[in-house]
Amino acid sequence: MTSADHIRTLDVCGYEVTVDDALGKLCVAHDGTMSWDRLQEIKTIVWGPDARAIEVYPCAGDVVNNGNYRHLWRLGVGDFCPDLLGYAPPDILAACDDRLLSRCHAAWAEAEKALPGQARVWAQSGSEFK
Repeated sequence: MTSADHIRTLDVCGYEVTVDDALGKLCVAHDGTMSWDRLQEIKTIVWGPDARAIEVYPCAGDVVNNGNYRHLWRLGVGDFCPDLLGYAPPDILAACDDRLLSRCHAAWAEAEKALPGQARVWAQSGSEFK
């Protein structure tokens, strides 16, 4: 596979969408007025209704803004995602303070309970997004 074999460009809902299948990323070119609902619709059309994705807002020093683009990264089944609907048991939520490090440690601890000895295998396997 050459470096461009995993990249495709689509027309979705009238927007040019570039999908990097190897990275699990989509980039939507727009006119500056794209709503969350439209981005959600595009995500669903490209990856399906069960796909979870994140959009990252970097610190000011890391912003690269060279056009009107929205970027989504698809989360895998085992990827951590904030609990937006309150499914996490209250004792887990109470044990975590608001530091990212604490939240990540709590998430890994729960993963280890669910999958003893397997939760960190993927992380240690050298697999990564490129």
